[in-house]
Amino acid sequence: MSAQTRLQVLREMMAEAFLALDAQGIIHELNHRAASLLGLPYGTCQGLTPWEAQPMLAGTTLHERLLDALTTREPARFLSELPSGVWLELSVRPVGGETWVLATDITRRQRAETEVTRTEERFRQLGERFQVALESAQMAVWETNLVTGQVFRSEGHDRLYGYPQLLAEWTHEQFLASLHPDDRPAVEAQVTAIFHNDVLSYSSTFRTHWPDNTWHWLISRSRVIRDANGKVMVVRGAILDITALKETEEALHEAVRTRDDFLSVASHELRTPLTSLRLQVDLLRRMAESKGHEPLGSEKVTTRLDAADRQLKRLTSLLDNLLDVSRIRTGKLDFDLASDDLAPVVQDLVARFGDEAKQAGVELDARVEGPAPCRFDRLKLEQVLSNLISNALRYGQGTPVNVSLRRQDGQLRLTVRDGGPGVPAAERERIFQRFAQVQGSARTGGLGLGLYIVQQIVEAHGGRVWVEEASGGGAAFMVTLPVDGA
Repeated sequence: MSAQTRLQVLREMMAEAFLALDAQGIIHELNHRAASLLGLPYGTCQGLTPWEAQPMLAGTTLHERLLDALTTREPARFLSELPSGVWLELSVRPVGGETWVLATDITRRQRAETEVTRTEERFRQLGERFQVALESAQMAVWETNLVTGQVFRSEGHDRLYGYPQLLAEWTHEQFLASLHPDDRPAVEAQVTAIFHNDVLSYSSTFRTHWPDNTWHWLISRSRVIRDANGKVMVVRGAILDITALKETEEALHEAVRTRDDFLSVASHELRTPLTSLRLQVDLLRRMAESKGHEPLGSEKVTTRLDAADRQLKRLTSLLDNLLDVSRIRTGKLDFDLASDDLAPVVQDLVARFGDEAKQAGVELDARVEGPAPCRFDRLKLEQVLSNLISNALRYGQGTPVNVSLRRQDGQLRLTVRDGGPGVPAAERERIFQRFAQVQGSARTGGLGLGLYIVQQIVEAHGGRVWVEEASGGGAAFMVTLPVDGA
């Protein structure tokens, strides 16, 4: 067999495609593998360029890179995808006056690499979505390998312990040090237990101390992975911030306690005037049935009727307060606003409280500077002033009550002062909440709604109400209202 024949047989036995091109890119020789991969007509393509023999190759990366190699006469190695979807790894080398091309089919390898890349991208996207889900839920995952000592934790883990950035390391000692003293013994006992029994999973709820000196609630659910002998190998788990849940839970408990307290107070407060009213009616009935037949205008009858009238007013006030609170919550507390002078309204109402103050042995006076132009609902502001004066008479412990109205700093300022024990600084905001009363004031009666209603009415008029310590001691309730036309 001649050398030429041997070379031809060798080329046909090659797994690679072989092409020999002249300086113009015309095919001198090729094997069947090249014809098959490139889609060239084996017997008739000599004397043509590959892209003339197979027009689909024109404009491809293969075409461009072969032209570059023919021009530069430099060796080259590159990848190219054919229009058929076949991927080739090509090696080009000048040999004498020819350019030899070896091409290997790497379609399977390329598709595998593409699939790996796609899989990695899918995992990356899943990881990002998982991280977003963890952060949105204020949740993190962790894993401790007790064999290698390695600790893994997700990006949001350290934020659950109050650190905005991931720490260089996280240890079990750091975790224990962050725990609330009341929670640490139980957590340590749970961790110790996994080494002494067959615990496969456990859950713990604890408070952790943040660097900003706040406490946060976390719940950790963990799983224990053991070897065939039961030895602990890996512990992994998830942590969730439940601070908001705990706060909501506490608020619900507080709401239930407040409701129960209110129902107890309300039942007592509503029963008190009813009991007194029934007593006065029974006394009047006995007077009517007695042989003396007390005349309607007698002092005894008048006293009983006055007492009954006071209890009816008290009962009406309690029911009105309950109705007002209901209307406020549903947004149905209506106002009939009109421009008028507030000064005579205050003077008239203070005068109406004269008898009640005298009966309580309290000196009540008013200093009203007029005119006091204001846009207001007369009945609602009378309700505000009535509540404030009633409270002053009730809590002032018999000290003088002073009511004043004047213009100050472009506003109308209404003040009700008493010389009683006053309102502690810590209570001055809370007493304007629903059902709230100053500590130790329950014995004086009331539902704890009056000041809440006062605040709602004043704010609806564009004003403000607060309480401060009066000069010389006692409480001073201050109401500011906008001057009409100012």
